[in-house]
Amino acid sequence: MKYTIAILKNELLDSHERWLASCTNKNLIADIIDLTANDWYERITSKDYSVFLLQPPGLTFKFKELYDERAYIINKVMNKFIYPTYEELILHENKRFLSFFLKANSIPHPETWVFYRKEEAMNFIRNTKFPLVAKTSIGASGGGVKFLRSQEQAVNYICRAFGKGIRRQFGPNRNTGSVKQWTQKFLQNPQFGIDRIKIYLEEYKDVQKGFLIFQEYIPHDFEWRSVRIGDSYFAHQKVKMGDKASGSKRIDFVNPPESILNFTKKICDQFHFTSMAIDIFENGRENFLVNEMQTVFGHLMPYILRVDGKIGRYKYLNNQWEFEEGGTFNTTESYDLRLEAALTLAETFHIGPDD
Repeated sequence: MKYTIAILKNELLDSHERWLASCTNKNLIADIIDLTANDWYERITSKDYSVFLLQPPGLTFKFKELYDERAYIINKVMNKFIYPTYEELILHENKRFLSFFLKANSIPHPETWVFYRKEEAMNFIRNTKFPLVAKTSIGASGGGVKFLRSQEQAVNYICRAFGKGIRRQFGPNRNTGSVKQWTQKFLQNPQFGIDRIKIYLEEYKDVQKGFLIFQEYIPHDFEWRSVRIGDSYFAHQKVKMGDKASGSKRIDFVNPPESILNFTKKICDQFHFTSMAIDIFENGRENFLVNEMQTVFGHLMPYILRVDGKIGRYKYLNNQWEFEEGGTFNTTESYDLRLEAALTLAETFHIGPDD
């Protein structure tokens, strides 16, 4: 099948690069379209594109909403194939919506409360247990997460949320970042430092105001990062540093139990997710709890599963999990594998009610 491919970049200049590298690896030509630009519609209709590859933003809610809305037009109104799916896209970097999605579908998760009225939030904290986790709706790698250990801290947080608003921290992750390493990178490549500062400023200016998200605290030493891409499954443990595992960058490659793989497969099969990372807590009540879900994600290592020292993936074949050894399943930060999944799905994409 011949593909006419468009990569829909977000507001960041280099956001298309991994998709483009994967297309180049498969000798495929792809056009780059900025979905945040004013002429986005003219660009996407300039050719009869058969595949739109998405790179959803995760920096500010302004561009997150814009990207979701325009992807909706392409997929749901124009009936064009997009990857990941729209259903995966709207969960990405939207903890507020994710909480509704998990609750409505009876998917086990830490109890979560979203308040749009200050007085409701104040009444809630008078009778709740601490510590309590406060989260901004957007914010990857643990960004925007704050642990409230007392009613006084919670009151201050609520007043900010319904006053000046909640800001994420300025700068790199202070729990895992190294000032020395960052400085060395800046000295070696000043443009890198300038670009990063611009990103930090955009994050800091993205104020969440008029609502807040509280989540029950689940005691944990790690959380599972469980991944499905196409028909491939991966999992490892993200080890807690300080109060949280998200963003810690400490990874323990242990053989995941089949129960984790089954839990991930059940959710992904139910909603037809084929590009999804699920962060999972274990607890003594319901065994597994979904903490977060992201359809696009990077990884520090060139692999995301290692079993008994062997790099590879799991596949579900003949009603059982089979480990397949190999070091090339996560090349180009797993975008090569995503591209394979996208092209497979594109071949069976249904266009129109009678086609």
